Amino acid sequence: MQRKNVQEKYWKTLLCKFAVLLVIFSGARFLFFCGNYKIFANEIPWCIFKAFATGIRFDLATIAIFNLPVWGFWSLPFRFRSWKIFNTIATGWFLVANFLALLVNVIDAKYFSFTFKRMSGEIFGQSVLLSEDPSIYVYMFVEYWYIVVSGLVLAYALVLAAFKFSLTNKTDKIRKRDFAYSFVSIILLILCVRGGLQRKSLKSVDSNIYAPNIRMACLVNNSAFNIFHTREKVNLPRYDYFADDDGKLWKISPRHRPGKFCDTCADFQGKNVFIIILESFSAEYIGALDREFKELPDTTFTPFLDSLIERSYIFDGFANGTTSIDGLTSMVLSIPPLLDIPYIVSTYSENVVNSLASILKKDGYKTLFFYGGKGNSCNFGSLVSKAQFDECYCQYDYDGPSSNISGWGVYDEEFFQFVARKVDKTKNPFCSVLFSLSSHHPFLYPQRLHGKFPKGSEKLQELIAYTDYSLQKFFETAEKMDWYKNTLFVLVADHIASPQQRYYQNTLGGYSIPIIFFDPNGKLIGKSNEVAQQIDVMPSILDLVGSKHNYFSFGSSLFDQNAPRFVIGRKDGIYQLIAKDFVCKFDGENVIGLYRRSDFLLENNLAEDPEYFVEKENLQDFTKAFLQQYGKSLRNNSMVVTD
Repeated sequence: MQRKNVQEKYWKTLLCKFAVLLVIFSGARFLFFCGNYKIFANEIPWCIFKAFATGIRFDLATIAIFNLPVWGFWSLPFRFRSWKIFNTIATGWFLVANFLALLVNVIDAKYFSFTFKRMSGEIFGQSVLLSEDPSIYVYMFVEYWYIVVSGLVLAYALVLAAFKFSLTNKTDKIRKRDFAYSFVSIILLILCVRGGLQRKSLKSVDSNIYAPNIRMACLVNNSAFNIFHTREKVNLPRYDYFADDDGKLWKISPRHRPGKFCDTCADFQGKNVFIIILESFSAEYIGALDREFKELPDTTFTPFLDSLIERSYIFDGFANGTTSIDGLTSMVLSIPPLLDIPYIVSTYSENVVNSLASILKKDGYKTLFFYGGKGNSCNFGSLVSKAQFDECYCQYDYDGPSSNISGWGVYDEEFFQFVARKVDKTKNPFCSVLFSLSSHHPFLYPQRLHGKFPKGSEKLQELIAYTDYSLQKFFETAEKMDWYKNTLFVLVADHIASPQQRYYQNTLGGYSIPIIFFDPNGKLIGKSNEVAQQIDVMPSILDLVGSKHNYFSFGSSLFDQNAPRFVIGRKDGIYQLIAKDFVCKFDGENVIGLYRRSDFLLENNLAEDPEYFVEKENLQDFTKAFLQQYGKSLRNNSMVVTD
């Protein structure tokens, strides 16, 4: 009887260990929900409950994957499983593996609100925070103390699960029933690793299928699970939907010849180009944009940018990705972020490419890049080098007072003035790219200006107002310089952040950004209702300034009336195509979502409605053709066009 009790206690203890793990990961999901509550605030309680219940499946898969060695070892029906040395090793694995899995879920409880996607394998190639000043971590810990405290509580529960439920009980004899228990345990392990009995193993992309609605997929998913399944996805799937000579492919050929597509293009030939990339400047915070979608249409944090928009030509703009390096790659190389990791750290980063800088250099332009942070923050330095900019200026090149440097970098106001002075000494024509900084966490700006700007529900909004103020000061300085009147300004955001209103919390408005072309001479004013994306910026500039060279671009000039207008992106394994009237979601094989753009909350999925069969097929074919061209170009290293 004693032996039987010992064996039963062993299996009960093993069950308790993994039951506690399931509770811990469910707690991490609840923390994720709380950290991103505003995103789910308008969901009905039943959908939230269903998302949590469905998430258990992803948690079980995560537990099985990260505990595969120890689960398998503890399931073996042999006496050595109770030996102390083996259990010490197994307990160490249990602690380390589950702590790492828990850690990324806890971090994502807040990090998600900046990227709008669960952490993935791209973290292995990113240096967003690792190379920055350690003081940044202090700001983060203080501001998100509740995440830190909750994470520590969950970590403490993990330690209890590791040591409280000991498996080192001596066993004199293994009975036949233990073989049955072991068999059941291993079968359960296999089922959990696969995520169920379905034909294909559970993948991250399946969160879009099993979620109550597509907006809840992030709540269903598990960050550790997502990282595991995207850790090696550096190569694109080989999409061969059409024959190479199929006309559907050549309608969207990435090989472009120089051309003039608008009457006003002649006014900009040979002009300087000044691109200003605004960190986290969602259209949500810009009063002059997206008024029809806003719950508070008269609210703005950008009075200067609003006034500039009235004197500019603007588009219905969308980002191609959700991070800064995605935005910069899209605009400078015209390569959208359709990989699981940033292009610049992928296996294709060694491909020969053209860029806005390399092409304009052929036309006699001097090319400069400015960023107030450290040289290779977010892998900017690597990308700028790849793009062949002549000069790159960062925090270390700034020659102003040291008091104007925060933990992240130089404050925007001072750095923008530094940029104006540098450009004023540059020979014309030039192409300059300035990437703003202050509207990035930890959201710091000079103490002397505190209280000057409106405060919103998020700290970011106050910093948006500060950067707008810095932008105004920059233009006031630039107006006095000789190069100003002879310069085409392009203002674009890298991505959105911290959405507050419902439209900006889904995968349509969640990419809505400004794309602004400003001519100080007033020869480019108006508004286009066509959709525009970041990869269109490079070809549009080359078109306007009259570049004479062929080039490779996945986008097309916004001034070409015959080019297809669309926005392509990828999130959580799902490709999204935004067209004039519809939004299409494609999983690589089938359309899983079709929405009218007028359905701005994406609530009515028309994918199975026969009335929209033609629209569905057309958008699906277009997406397939784009993916095939994209994949073929990257794999074959055929991303340049000779003159």
